[in-house]
Amino acid sequence: MSYLTRIPQLIFDLMKTHHSTALIGLALMIGMLAFASCKKSPETIGNNLISDDNYIAIYHTDTTEIICHSFLDSVATDNAINALLGAMHDPVFGNTEAGFYTQFRPSVAGQSFGSNPVVDSLVLQLCLIGYYGDTTMMQTAHAYELTDTLSYETTYYNHSTAATGNVDHANGYQFRPHPRTKVHIIGTDTITQPIIRIPLSQELGNYLVNLDTAAYSRPDLFKQYFKGLYVTCAPVGMNGAISSINLTNNTYTLLQLYYHNAATPEKPKRYNFYVTSSDTYFNHFDHDYSQGSPEFVNQLLDDQTALGQSTLYLQSMGGVKAKVLFPNICHWADTLEGCRLVVNEAKLVLPASMTLMDSVYKAPSNLILLGFNSDTTTYVLPDYFEGSGFYDGAYSSSKHSVSFRITEYLQNMIMNKKENLGLSLGINGAAYNATRYVINGPEATTGEKMRLEVTYSIVNE
Repeated sequence: MSYLTRIPQLIFDLMKTHHSTALIGLALMIGMLAFASCKKSPETIGNNLISDDNYIAIYHTDTTEIICHSFLDSVATDNAINALLGAMHDPVFGNTEAGFYTQFRPSVAGQSFGSNPVVDSLVLQLCLIGYYGDTTMMQTAHAYELTDTLSYETTYYNHSTAATGNVDHANGYQFRPHPRTKVHIIGTDTITQPIIRIPLSQELGNYLVNLDTAAYSRPDLFKQYFKGLYVTCAPVGMNGAISSINLTNNTYTLLQLYYHNAATPEKPKRYNFYVTSSDTYFNHFDHDYSQGSPEFVNQLLDDQTALGQSTLYLQSMGGVKAKVLFPNICHWADTLEGCRLVVNEAKLVLPASMTLMDSVYKAPSNLILLGFNSDTTTYVLPDYFEGSGFYDGAYSSSKHSVSFRITEYLQNMIMNKKENLGLSLGINGAAYNATRYVINGPEATTGEKMRLEVTYSIVNE
């Protein structure tokens, strides 16, 4: 029990054991003084122990120099979460076509199609799980048989290719994605998922049905006979969209072979081919940035990097990233003799360019910010490990901006713990998302500007 909490008990004991008026008065006086001392406010306790010169002052700045520009990106796309398919013409970024290379495997080992099979049709059905752009525009599909064997050990990038035959087995089939149509009646099947169905050639169907039975004994053997497909879409004149496909959903993504036996045409049959996570597939993207806006072309293609001070461009699909550098941050502590600068909070704010916002080509849900190493590789910032709630990076639809807390990163730069080589800014999930973001640079002429907001203290060492 503390001394103060024992005061009432002490007073009672004095009154109980001593009967003199003087002693009782003395005990009451002690109690009154003790309780009076407890009424001092917490925020003033100890003030007489610290001189006015030693208080820690808090400072704030949002005028730190920023140098930034956009640059062309490359990203590994093998076995990504989603496959992308479609074409779009963005008034800012120009033309983009998205497609994928993929292997297939038999659904049932040891398949035999009988003595006299007749192919009715071959259809590539794709499970549609999202889209980006204007899905009312017509898309033109192409599908080519691979002549190269894809390797699970190889890293494939957005610009990687594999050799194919010249025959377009989709024959320029035209379709509109219907991402909101969740019920399809296909023969006797009811499909409760948005899908894209691309009819393929009878020639390819005949090839698959007439393969030696041994080809269907094991997936690896089958891939020697049928190496897979490259599926893509032709350029569009305006708008357009990129569809997100779940390739490994074996319920809805199927290469479907419909056939019957010549002797029993009244008994149609179907055999499915699948793509699994054990198979190799990768996204391929073609960008024609020369069709973009003049300001975009000048910065990206004509190397006028100073234009990044006004506007920064980001695009997924191995498209466009940005470099951000705080050139003077390492010199902040140079004049603080005997003192230390402590960063309380550092926030990089990336406001959207409202003049280039588009209701069709919407902002991404998340950006990603990494540090550059001297060999141009990147590393994860220490602030990332504080959790997404702290680090952030999510697009705010109410503020029309994205923010990152980079407090520890900035502190390390100031203390020269890490070489100041700048930051790599991009769109999260660039290998499998179709999206873009345009940012007002630190010297934008209109609207909110890109900035680094820093709250810091200067303390004695």
